[in-house]
Order: sequence, then structure tokens, then C-alpha cells
Amino acid sequence: MEGMDQLTRKIVDGTISHLPDKIQTFFVPYGLFVLTCLGLRRIPVVLLRGPTNPSGQIGTLLVAGHDPWVGYLPGRFFVGEPQRERVGNVWAWDLPAVLHRLGASADLTIVRADRLSAQKFLGKDYLVVPEWVGMRLTVPDDLNALVRGNHSIREDMRLARKHKLYPLVTLGEERFDEFYDAMYGPFSRARHGAMAIVKSRYDLRRRVRKGGILWVIRDNRPLAGMLFERKAGTLDMQAIGMATGELPLKKRGIMAALYYHCIAHAHRLKCTEVDFRGARPSLHDGLFRYKRKWGNILYERTDMYYDLLVRWNGVNGVVKEFLSHTGLIFREEGRLSAIHADESQSRRSLWIGGLYQLYLLTETGRQPMIDEKASLSIAGAGTDSQLSH
Repeated sequence: MEGMDQLTRKIVDGTISHLPDKIQTFFVPYGLFVLTCLGLRRIPVVLLRGPTNPSGQIGTLLVAGHDPWVGYLPGRFFVGEPQRERVGNVWAWDLPAVLHRLGASADLTIVRADRLSAQKFLGKDYLVVPEWVGMRLTVPDDLNALVRGNHSIREDMRLARKHKLYPLVTLGEERFDEFYDAMYGPFSRARHGAMAIVKSRYDLRRRVRKGGILWVIRDNRPLAGMLFERKAGTLDMQAIGMATGELPLKKRGIMAALYYHCIAHAHRLKCTEVDFRGARPSLHDGLFRYKRKWGNILYERTDMYYDLLVRWNGVNGVVKEFLSHTGLIFREEGRLSAIHADESQSRRSLWIGGLYQLYLLTETGRQPMIDEKASLSIAGAGTDSQLSH
């Protein structure tokens, strides 16, 4: 079955990527749904059991979906490699009954399914988590004020200056093959391993024709690059690449230089926003938090075709621990909300623009988190009212 997902990816890269984006967005979801309904894509189901992150207490996951793509949340749940008990490959229409029968023995159930199949076969019993969320930034009038206002960004940019990192912009297809072969492909595979999705050369070439590549260089040697496409008032960051062998300290400065100079370039082009594209759907994911600190906000991506469906039977210690370090962004009434279980974290420390609601999971269920300032204001108003009477 994993081979079928590989075949689907090849079809998308080799055929569908030649089509306009709007046609892809319409065609792919229905194509995946048809493959499922025809029985060409049965879904593997496994029970995973092992020590959980970070306490080491034993937890159990019931997981349905194809490896390695279903592995993101289990990878955050367990410490090391869990024990695997294979249930089998299940038809989509049989999946709800199988999950209902086995779910009682698991702390969490996680399903990766294409969106239409998830809606058709799994109903509303699950938290619907997009596999990836979009993040974009409104171009500030004063970029340096953004840097000055955030200690972490200031430190990152100090490293960029220390290592003498400078920008270079090439337009259109100039140096595209160098970027694709020497930076983008190797960096994507090294960064994401088996879960890497490397966009086709054709797809990125047609996008770079409407934009270019912003390079970060030192001593005239390129260390990293960001391939961008210009869409009206948006600078769309389509792909990132980095030279191999760089020290971690330098990587931090390199990433900051890429972000800073991409935003500066968007300002020069009079673009109103920069689309920094995808991040994992967790409030605690490293890339998500990095983009958040630069001022990115959330949006729902229309070019993502899979959801991660999450369900728990009860709020036990394992579930609370997981959601304390992996707060999940989910779809609620057509908008994006988030839920976490760390009572020590304030709403302000986790909030990001684009959220509809932020919930705290407690033993009694999920509770909306109230803005601290609004709460104080309401409390003060209540006190005044009591005094007036």
C-alpha cells in the first residue's frame, strides 16, 4: 500500500503539476477519493506501544495510515521506537468499525486520510487536524523595528552579521539548476528524511519564471536560497535550500538572514505580504514557532489534501502530557482553532493570528482560554459594579 502512495506522488509530480493550481486543487481531492472508493488504497492499521515523551510512562496509539507520512504525531508521542502490532490493511468503509473495536485499548487514535474520505467514512467523532497549515506575514513598514522588538530575532540577526551573511537576488531561471540540485533536493531529504516531499523540477521551474531566488552568500559563496514566485501583491516562498555541512550555529544565522532579506525584498517590490507556506499543525513545532516569532499568522491551505484525525477516549495523564508539548491546530466550523493541555502556559504565549479559538484540555473537557487582559478588565468592571451597589 505504501507503493500506492508513492505512485500517487509520482502522478502528481509528473502529470498534475503541469496543470494550473486551481485545476490541481479541484482534481486531486476527488482523484484520491475515487482511488479509495475503488478499493485501490486500503489503509494500514497498527497498534503502537512504548514509553512516551518526555516522562517515559507507557502509552498506546492506534494508528491508521501509510508510513512514513502518518508518522509525524507518533514521532512526537513516543521516546524511541515503539512496539508494533500489525492489525492489517483495511477498506475505508470498514475502517470506522475497526477503529471503534480497537480504540478502547489505546490512549489516542490517529488516522491519516484524504479529506473527502475522512468526511465520508469517519464522521465527526475526531479532531480534524490539517496535515500542514499555511503561514504568512504582512510586510511591515519598518522591518528593523520588527527585529528590535523581538530579543530572539535580534540575536539571530547578530549571528547573521557576525558571519557576514549577505543577500543576492537572481531573477527567473538564472542559477535554477544549481539551486535545485545542490541545495533544495539534498536539504529537503536531509531535513525531512522519509517524509520529504520534493517538488518536481518542472513545477518549481515554472514558478521561478514569475519570480527568482534570494540567496544568502558569504565570501561570494551561496550558503542558502529561497525560491520565490510573485503573485500580484504576494511574494510566495515556494522552496528553501541550504548547502550541506554548515554548523548549527551558522544555520541559525542563515535562516534569519533568509527571512529578513525575503521580507526586505518583498518591501522593495511593494508586495503587501510574504507567504512562508507550510508548517506542521502544532503550536509547539519548532518551525511553526520560528515562523510565529517573525509575525506570521495562520491560514488554511487549499493545496493540502490529507487530514490527521485524532481522538482520545478520556483525558488521562498520557493524553495530557502529549497535548502539553504538542498542542494541535484543528478545523472547527471552517476555521482554525487549537487545543493544548499545559496549564502553565498563558494564552498570550501560544496565541497566533488566524486562530478562531484556543482551548485548554482539562479532565472535564476542553475549555476556551480567556485573554488575560480582557479577564482583568471584566474582573475590574465587576468590582466597580459591586461597589456602586
